[in-house]
Amino acid sequence: MGVIFWLSSRTADESSAQSGEVLEWLYKVFGDNFFTIFIVRKLAHCLEFTGLGFLFAVSLYLTRSKRSTLFAILFTSLYAVTDEVHQIFVTGRSCEFRDWVIDTFGALVGALGFVIILAIADSISNKRNNKALTG
Repeated sequence: MGVIFWLSSRTADESSAQSGEVLEWLYKVFGDNFFTIFIVRKLAHCLEFTGLGFLFAVSLYLTRSKRSTLFAILFTSLYAVTDEVHQIFVTGRSCEFRDWVIDTFGALVGALGFVIILAIADSISNKRNNKALTG
């Protein structure tokens, strides 16, 4: 959350300079156009909140119960709202509904990613336990 807050505190010019190297590579591949810039900006939003959604899911699972995936998505989405409001006060930045939707999608991907990893780990554990009982 601190990293996301710091990234959102960067002015539009600082943020653009920060993503310059990635954009340079993408320009070579896809050309210098709005679509390329859009992908970098929106993918960054999505990935930030994918990580946060994943971390919320892990922490809630470890401290509460297996039924906390929805809460992880909800908490991450609520933080995304505060992030968008925060950007109103940063030079050159804005509060956009579309960004909140992308952030919430990222939260969904992160939380569900944890659920999938957990299911795979449980499956592996169950297979090992079954082999130990029969072997």
